[in-house]
Amino acid sequence: MPHPLLLLVFVHKDLADHDADDIYEKQFKWLAKEFETLSGRPLAILFKSPSDAPALTDLSYKIDSPEQTLLSWSKKVEQHKQTQPADTYTNHTRKYLLLTRDNLSSTVAGIASQTGFVAIASINGDQTPAHEVGHMFGARHEDFEVYYNGWWDETIMASGSLESSLRGNAKRFSDKNRERIRKYLEENA
Repeated sequence: MPHPLLLLVFVHKDLADHDADDIYEKQFKWLAKEFETLSGRPLAILFKSPSDAPALTDLSYKIDSPEQTLLSWSKKVEQHKQTQPADTYTNHTRKYLLLTRDNLSSTVAGIASQTGFVAIASINGDQTPAHEVGHMFGARHEDFEVYYNGWWDETIMASGSLESSLRGNAKRFSDKNRERIRKYLEENA
């Protein structure tokens, strides 16, 4: 049986006043279903509140470049991992997402390590967290698609330069990105 997938969502302290259940319903519930549909594996999504992980949820994410902020997040996660008991998850099956109130900059809503284990995403967009999770599992911008189902909808990996506010959210990866994610999991997990 394939190894299950785990997404640890660390809720930044600037979102402490938000209801985690509401965030899950709006931005993650459909993502978990999409991952199970495309991979045949459950995607467990665990929220960590600022009180659960204060050292990980206080990152100053708007003072450096997005790339430098991602590097700082990665270092914090590496330190955190060293304090955790051993388990059967790897960097390919356990991913770490820092969820923030605001964008990282005026042009960047999220950033991820491509096929890595760390990402940062704001809640300023229904697809932003899913988009960054997609990057961690190998999905790419250039493979996004637009579908017509009574209205034009974009698949998850549309980048800021290609997105349209006139199109809806397909709440799924394109067929090409689904295949990329499956291949990543077959090769690594």
